[in-house]
Amino acid sequence: MRVALGQINMVWEDKKASLVKAEKMVKEAAASKADIIIFPEMSLTGFSMALDKIGEPENASETVQVMGKLAVQNNIAIGFGWAALPVNGSTKGTNRFTVTGIDGKITAEYKKIHPFTYGGESKIYESGSSIVTAQFAGHTISLFICYDLRFPELFQIASAKADVIFVIADWPAVRSAHWTTLIRARAIETQSYVVGVNCYGTHGDEEYSGDSLAVDSIGNILGQISGREGVLICDIGNRAWSLRNKFDTRKDRKTDFYIKEYLSVTDRENI
Repeated sequence: MRVALGQINMVWEDKKASLVKAEKMVKEAAASKADIIIFPEMSLTGFSMALDKIGEPENASETVQVMGKLAVQNNIAIGFGWAALPVNGSTKGTNRFTVTGIDGKITAEYKKIHPFTYGGESKIYESGSSIVTAQFAGHTISLFICYDLRFPELFQIASAKADVIFVIADWPAVRSAHWTTLIRARAIETQSYVVGVNCYGTHGDEEYSGDSLAVDSIGNILGQISGREGVLICDIGNRAWSLRNKFDTRKDRKTDFYIKEYLSVTDRENI
């Protein structure tokens, strides 16, 4: 699988201006024969809490429609983030990661399970409740968003099926060392390829250094782009499953024990 990492310097809360940049990146990725290009979290707006300004209807998202058309026109799958408006009487939206295939149809869609409470996200966006996997280009992929990266349990569950995990983010430069370290850690722990795509530039009050990267199933960095806007092309191999069959760390996990101990600690804390 050839993956293009679209490290975009999106225009803050301006979808039309950002889309002009994204379209050029899609064409560049397609020219490089990439199977898919992945853009950062909230790809065309930045990590905004202005849901009334950037939010889109769940089943009539303009961003989803436009990206689907670009996928068809350029014969490349596209992964991107966007903000959905509240549904079913909720007062909160959802932070989403959608992948459209070359037919323009949705291949997979994920709702961020861990809103970033520290940054006020949980006040505006509610938590998703499902881990998503899908078949793509001979692999099983799974999708996560930004702050999810700090919760390894999610990645262990996803990697029971998935051998390639995509993480999109708007991860500030001040914590860039955490970003690279955690991407590599999640790859090593789960014996998966992990592709992390971050944004670049100044958006809102935050600086972003990018540092988008692809990591193989033993933690080697296949490629990384930092300090600029651009497209990085990386080839994802088929090594994950052969590695797992040879060096099967999963069989040594004590899942029942971990759950029992966690519940025990939680019970003690609630006394």
